[in-house]
Amino acid sequence: MRRGVAVTVGVVALLAATAAHGPLAHGADAARGDAADDTSPSATDDKADARAARRDARKDARDREKGPVASWLERTFDGRTVGFAPATETVDPTLYAGSFDRPPVPHWRVGLPGGEVNAAVHAERSRPVVHGDRIYLGSAAGDALYALDRRNGAVVAVYPASTSVEAAALVTDDRVYFADTGGRTWCYTHDGTQLWVHDSAAPMLVQPALVDGRIYVTNVDDLVVALDADTGKLLWRYQQRPDPLRRAELSLYAAPRAVVDGDDVLVGFSDGSVVSLGRVTGDPAWTERVGEGRYPDIVGEPTVWHDLVFVSGYYEPLVAFDRSTRRIVWSQPYGAAAQAILVGDDEAPLVVHPGTDGKLRALQAATGKEAWTWDSRDSGALTEPVPTPAGLLVASTTGTVTLVDPKDGLQIWKFDPGVNLDGISSAPTVVGRQLLFVTNAGELYSFLAPAAPPVWPVASADKPVRAGRKARAE
Repeated sequence: MRRGVAVTVGVVALLAATAAHGPLAHGADAARGDAADDTSPSATDDKADARAARRDARKDARDREKGPVASWLERTFDGRTVGFAPATETVDPTLYAGSFDRPPVPHWRVGLPGGEVNAAVHAERSRPVVHGDRIYLGSAAGDALYALDRRNGAVVAVYPASTSVEAAALVTDDRVYFADTGGRTWCYTHDGTQLWVHDSAAPMLVQPALVDGRIYVTNVDDLVVALDADTGKLLWRYQQRPDPLRRAELSLYAAPRAVVDGDDVLVGFSDGSVVSLGRVTGDPAWTERVGEGRYPDIVGEPTVWHDLVFVSGYYEPLVAFDRSTRRIVWSQPYGAAAQAILVGDDEAPLVVHPGTDGKLRALQAATGKEAWTWDSRDSGALTEPVPTPAGLLVASTTGTVTLVDPKDGLQIWKFDPGVNLDGISSAPTVVGRQLLFVTNAGELYSFLAPAAPPVWPVASADKPVRAGRKARAE
């Protein structure tokens, strides 16, 4: 087992309070209704039936209003009873539909499920994943993956794991895949039926990759495995043997996702190496040494543009190399704990690089020439930038979330909560008009970009339209 230190550091964990709504509130309402009826005078059986019918009607009305949160089915896993929303619930395709094209406004926030972290410092690494009307995420204090209602953050399903789930899930139309810090990869159906589990024997902090019926996952012990997505059968495994001349005294408690590009699987390791593996066989094709300095670990995934691969060591550097020849095209002395992204024209894009020094830089992909720099003025590493029509969303492991203009690096919007968030260690998620992010203080935030304003009728010179009235068709 490799020795590790955390990549990101928070402050003392706050109590993750559970939202007071959903089935709990529904049960209280029903109890109050029953108590009121129990105090009524004795009546005939017909009157009792009428009262029961009225109670059922009120319950049905509440269930329709609250949606899937109010209608739970119970199922037991390993002696634990958990709730599941019925699979027959329909998903509203218009839920927060639209474009994230303007600065958002607060929507709701809830404490993460799972309770309180028993540690002085910790990071919440699980990035929210949205599928339909649900949000899937784990928590450092829990031992499961949780599904939450997008409308209010109430828990609607629990998918048990062996330990905490601290990475994003992979959700398809019929399966839920995720990995936990016990080294296990899990596969469930949406209704909570466990299909398989695979044990890699070391913590996993990454989202599984799914390509052509194969699941690719990595763990913090420099191991890559390929699994059959239907059965969980091990197809191949690759164990990186670190270069003893390059390995640091301590390796970071982290590992990047496997990047599948055509027939290649690109993976970074703790000794600063990037290795290309055959997607079908797992055989290594080539190795490129990248990471340098005190922490050479590759923590952020490689980014591919044509024949160029962009990747950083945690400490430094950021390099662009030709994957056919492994020739270094350019190099800059910047480290990263997250993946860089490409923005702009595909013929001449910018590489937007989230630095471990708290600076977001845009560099020309072909030359490495710097186009602009945005400084978070925080000491923490930045998360992977998220491109939206409104700008680039990026968060800091010791700060907050900010919207940056991709053209010039100027700040457009910044969330100022008025309280200590303890930083944000996983990238924000944007689906439609909804923005979601998790803080190291153990809270999930939802913001909404305002919907486009209505188009009011244009008044003619001789027939002005009064405010608050619709124009009548002639």
